[in-house]
Amino acid sequence: MMFHQMDKISTPCAACKHLRRKCTEDCVFAPYFPSTKLDNYEAVHKVFGASHVATLINSLHPCQREFAMDTLAWEAQVQANDPVNGCLGIIYNLLSQIKDLEEQLAIVKNELASYCIVPTFVPPPSMTNLEMHNNPMMIPEHTPNNGGCLTGQQLYNEAQRFASTQSAQMQETQMQHDEESYRDKSSYQKFGPCFNLH
Repeated sequence: MMFHQMDKISTPCAACKHLRRKCTEDCVFAPYFPSTKLDNYEAVHKVFGASHVATLINSLHPCQREFAMDTLAWEAQVQANDPVNGCLGIIYNLLSQIKDLEEQLAIVKNELASYCIVPTFVPPPSMTNLEMHNNPMMIPEHTPNNGGCLTGQQLYNEAQRFASTQSAQMQETQMQHDEESYRDKSSYQKFGPCFNLH
């Protein structure tokens, strides 16, 4: 035990090693700047000064000191790499990245919103019954009940109604064609091949 304490005292912390002084058991720097963190202490000493760091350590609660010293070491290293801006340069860079990402996100949201727009149903112009009969492929005028947009059920009903209408019209056309063919055949049999149908 005595040997361990002597070894601990004989190995100065980074602060005492930098200041070329004997490191004692009550050294305020020893718990946070061991001999293996000489670079960290030198950066902190250069930016903040040993006396200011010691005052800060003594003014903080023991549970806050380690985090505070790590923060000072990081800020001192950043200051050494960027003497002009220091840690503010990193903060401004991160804020700029956040702004760019927010703008990109807004663009993506607008594009997604454009794909979600439901097209408004525009009813075809009204037609007379004769026009509808002559052009069976035309869909009769239909006005939806939900502000211009057809629901899925309405589309299904419209398709069923249209299919029924087309089937009925096709049957009617076929019947008319069969009737005309029957009349032509009867006339041919009655008057012979010399009868001019036209």
